[in-house]
Amino acid sequence: AVIAYNRFSHQVEKLENSYVNFMEEFSAILQRQAHASQQSA
Repeated sequence: AVIAYNRFSHQVEKLENSYVNFMEEFSAILQRQAHASQQSA
C-alpha cells in the first residue's frame, strides 16, 4: 500500500507542477497583452 501511495503522490505532484507552470506562462501572456494594449491606447 505504501508503494502505491508513493506512486500516486508522485503523479499528483507532477500534475500540480504542470498546472503551476501553465498558470505562470498564461499569466505572463496576459500581462504582455495587457501591456501592449495599454501602449497602443
